[in-house]
Amino acid sequence: MKLQILFLLGCSAFAADGFVSLMPGKNLAEHWTVEGAAPPEAWMLRDGAIATTGQPNGFLRSRKSYRNYILRAEWRFQLGWTPPKQGDEWPNAGFFIHAGPIQNGWPTSLEVQGYYGEAGSLFGVRGGRITGAKRGPFVTDRVPFGTWDRYEITSLNGKVTVRLNGVVVNEGTDAYPAEGNICLQSEGWPVYYRNIEIKELP
Repeated sequence: MKLQILFLLGCSAFAADGFVSLMPGKNLAEHWTVEGAAPPEAWMLRDGAIATTGQPNGFLRSRKSYRNYILRAEWRFQLGWTPPKQGDEWPNAGFFIHAGPIQNGWPTSLEVQGYYGEAGSLFGVRGGRITGAKRGPFVTDRVPFGTWDRYEITSLNGKVTVRLNGVVVNEGTDAYPAEGNICLQSEGWPVYYRNIEIKELP
């Protein structure tokens, strides 16, 4: 009985569908390291989510590196920002995938954009690259600002598919780097991340 209880406790992060939670129980360091300019105190656990103040720029990096996987995650911006006038910028955030060494503040990677006005975009950062993916404000059916958005990102042998709120919105091939860490961005505005889980593929 004792061994059975320990086994169940040890497997508590695994879902029946093969996904593993990357949400910390008590401490961010369980699954993430703080990198970039943002100090550790810019990141915290709050109401079941990973929260960041947004300033200065920085990111959380997963302790594990991944190649073929399905990543699911939700994010939302803190309320208090008003819609932009012409020329203003939307609050920014996002996910780095296949992240490698830091180059000029950000890791060599691919970014799946969290920037409110360009959600769904997929592009290379600091030398990262991907063929055929789109970037820009091409997703016009957006949730209200401050509402939870949901990504499902599939990476398989250099092909990356992005599903936003249940709809496939982007796809690219020949990803470089082909593998690396998952990262959560802090880039200018308070943002929350939750329900982060990953399933590794063969």
